[in-house]
Amino acid sequence: MKNSTTLFRTSLIITLLFSFFSCQKKGCTDPNALNYDISAQKDDNSCIYEQFDKQALLLNLNDNYIIPAFSAYQTATIDLNEKVELFTQNPNDSSLITLRNYWSDALLKWQDIAFLNFGPSEYILLTNQTNTFPADTMLIDSSIFNGSWNFSSTNSFDAKGFQAMDYLLNKRGQSDNQICQYFSSSVNAKQYLKDISTDLKSNIDYVVNEWTSYTNDFTSDYETNSDGSAVSNVINALCQHYEFYVRRGKVGLPLGKFNGFSQQEMPELVECYHYGQSLPFAKRSVSSIQNFINGNSYASSSEGIGFDDYIDFVNAEYNGEDLSSTINNKFQLISDHLDLLNDPFSEEIINNKQNVENAYEHMQQLVPLVKVDMTSALGVLITYQDNDGD
Repeated sequence: MKNSTTLFRTSLIITLLFSFFSCQKKGCTDPNALNYDISAQKDDNSCIYEQFDKQALLLNLNDNYIIPAFSAYQTATIDLNEKVELFTQNPNDSSLITLRNYWSDALLKWQDIAFLNFGPSEYILLTNQTNTFPADTMLIDSSIFNGSWNFSSTNSFDAKGFQAMDYLLNKRGQSDNQICQYFSSSVNAKQYLKDISTDLKSNIDYVVNEWTSYTNDFTSDYETNSDGSAVSNVINALCQHYEFYVRRGKVGLPLGKFNGFSQQEMPELVECYHYGQSLPFAKRSVSSIQNFINGNSYASSSEGIGFDDYIDFVNAEYNGEDLSSTINNKFQLISDHLDLLNDPFSEEIINNKQNVENAYEHMQQLVPLVKVDMTSALGVLITYQDNDGD
């Protein structure tokens, strides 16, 4: 009899518990959801969430940064072509100085688009064709001496572009007058210089023309962030450019950070070694990337929808701080430390190494913030190969 009573009580408790849980109201229990039900006691997987407007992001980047930046650089190559033509017609100190100024301006504007290495730019390896450094001076000299070169070959990438012009227009140890005399006496040198300039213009002309049809594909590809999507392509290109061409190429390599166990400085590897001014281009590359991430307009200071807004939308944090703020603060620290350095950067690496080390350290710290934390927050997979051992 006692066992029957116990069994009855147990059954009654189970029945009551079942009834209790069965009677719990089902619905969306996440306060962050659009259809959050404050009275729901059991989540039924019906939550609906607000979606970030990725199309607006892509449209802003395309219309207010990419297209005007491409256009500005294209115009700079047109102007550069004209000054090269004037200089080769009459090589003199005045035309040489003018040409250098236009070369420097075009190279600064190149920094604004160098990280847009996807789509049409990637098709023709625009970065490699435009600004590979250090330049192969032996190949340049032998090509001019023999009167033979082929800029369509990948073997010529480090013998053309801005850094080849740096060598020809700013040869170390030579006066302006000596450089002018060299061009005056060498038909091949004149033609080589003109072919470099023509090649720069032809390449950006191709990209601008192709972008006309590519624009629609780019701005309408906002459904996912999977490999090959617009967001994935942009972020991968941006991270790769910063990691390899800015942090590593402009500072890390000449500083000796990638020079095996010795870590011996290699100051001759700086950008614009012959010109003696490297820092303006490094600073411009850093500020351009930051402006792009923040969705800033290229032609004005106005800020539109950027990746910083996307990061904020998904509530990404780093050590308790908004990830977007952490990234922007790190950009500011990089800029501040670059401002403490002086040109020639090749000499600064030797004579003011600690300050260069400090700048590099902040540049290094930005890599995981954009390459790991930002990509993880946005669900983007890094697809390029990292062989730095970082």
